[in-house]
Amino acid sequence: METVEISAGLPGWKGWLFTKSTFRNHTYNGPLHGTERGDLIVAPNLLLHGSLGLLFAIPIAGWILARSRPGPAPARRLNLFTAFPWLKRLLRMPSFQFNLVLPMLAVFWFIILAGLLGTKVAGRNAASMIIWVLWLSALIIVLVPLGGRIWCTVCPLPAAGEWWQRARISRNLAAAARQGPLRFLGLPLVWPAGLSNAWPRLLLFLLLGTFSTTLVIVPAATSWMLLGLVFLAVLTSFFPEQRLFCRHVCPINSFISLYSTTGRVMVRAVASGPCEGCQEKFCLTGSAKGWGCPYGLCAGELNRNNDCGACMECVKTCAYDNVALFWRGSGRDTIIAGSSEAWQAIVMFALACLYCFVNLGPWDWIRDWIDIVDKKNWATFLIYAVVVWVACLGVLPLLWYLLTRAGIALGGVALDARVQFRASTAALIPIGLAAWIAFALATFLSMLTFVLQSLSDPFNWGWNLLGMAGSPWHIPFSAAIPAMQAAAMLIGFAYSLPTLYRCWLQAAMTKRRALAAMLPLGVFLWAAGGGMICFFAG
Repeated sequence: METVEISAGLPGWKGWLFTKSTFRNHTYNGPLHGTERGDLIVAPNLLLHGSLGLLFAIPIAGWILARSRPGPAPARRLNLFTAFPWLKRLLRMPSFQFNLVLPMLAVFWFIILAGLLGTKVAGRNAASMIIWVLWLSALIIVLVPLGGRIWCTVCPLPAAGEWWQRARISRNLAAAARQGPLRFLGLPLVWPAGLSNAWPRLLLFLLLGTFSTTLVIVPAATSWMLLGLVFLAVLTSFFPEQRLFCRHVCPINSFISLYSTTGRVMVRAVASGPCEGCQEKFCLTGSAKGWGCPYGLCAGELNRNNDCGACMECVKTCAYDNVALFWRGSGRDTIIAGSSEAWQAIVMFALACLYCFVNLGPWDWIRDWIDIVDKKNWATFLIYAVVVWVACLGVLPLLWYLLTRAGIALGGVALDARVQFRASTAALIPIGLAAWIAFALATFLSMLTFVLQSLSDPFNWGWNLLGMAGSPWHIPFSAAIPAMQAAAMLIGFAYSLPTLYRCWLQAAMTKRRALAAMLPLGVFLWAAGGGMICFFAG
């Protein structure tokens, strides 16, 4: 055994701020070698103590603000078409979306080929690195929090099915000769009403999440998963209704639709008047300038990002030029429509914490349990899967419901517990997104070198396209990762608490009752935030 002596701690002010650093095994000795990691903590752990101190301070500051402020300030938004006229001209081009989807399709098939033909080592395979590190991190950290559902604008998954269904690739030429709604190719089938919600896509996301470790460490599994999603998109296109895959089946939409409520970019009507007097409803039915909304929405009725796929067709078809792209400087969507979306918020929060524990934690026995690739531990994997499904779909929702009932009793308000349970799950969205961001930050920074290496030699054929094929591995900003993760959780909790307060204020009517009623669920959010901070910084 070799002994290495080091001077722990960073010099100067960094030593006070960065007191924990993560290191991991770089030498390949199996598909899960990247999860062999450890933590170097320098005492006193000021990052942990300071973060927990701020966590205590946030509810106090929120209580003071709730008592002093008359109510939430109106949301501010900026019309991007007014600020950037060229953007409006760009989005109204008939082939706008096609011009974006076509190069994405090329990247999509490149990823599939890399997964099937490239090396079996995930850290050197472009398919695994692009999908699970580069794309997923960009989606979690940037695209959804800032762009809302902007990824859906360019997503290549539904392209083939949609082109077949429309019998067109880009321009809506057939609409010029029609006054009524267009007919789409498809069999005389009716999508079941019981599946017209978020349940199918949520259960599919949970299924893929259960096998997430296998999908990440086996590049071919990533390719087959993508091909399977394309197959589902084409299969659902045989129904005459548009974008059924995106609305009800796509597992990626489970994440995007939920957390796009925090997004800054949104498609909305400029004014309510023109929409109220509109008889044509071209945004819904289509016109010679574009297709009708593939999500079955009227632009004048949009009040949240969850349902709108940002395809920009309503921008083209509106006869009154009353639809625009907005940037909201404040505010976020807090409407939870239906029990399926409530469960979606709970499951997404639970999976974010689970991914952190499994992939970033020191508990190697958990990873041994779920290792069905290297160790073939199918029996323990099934136990793990049952625990995950029962916890996500049963235990956590039951706990949230019981805490909701406790809040109703504590606040002394006569409310329907089921309705309030559903509405209050909106408070899990900010803290859940924060946990996802904390997970993505660690994943992206620890795997960035591998991303560059795999892009330089995507098929492991000895190429060096970017000059990074033989670059030494390292973790950029390693000492700062725990601090960024703790900051993300603090910000998420700081947004979740007022969201929970508004959910109860709208129902309880008075500030005093709302503050009392939100206490049980507020304690749960505080404990969850504190637990994740201890995990990341302690």
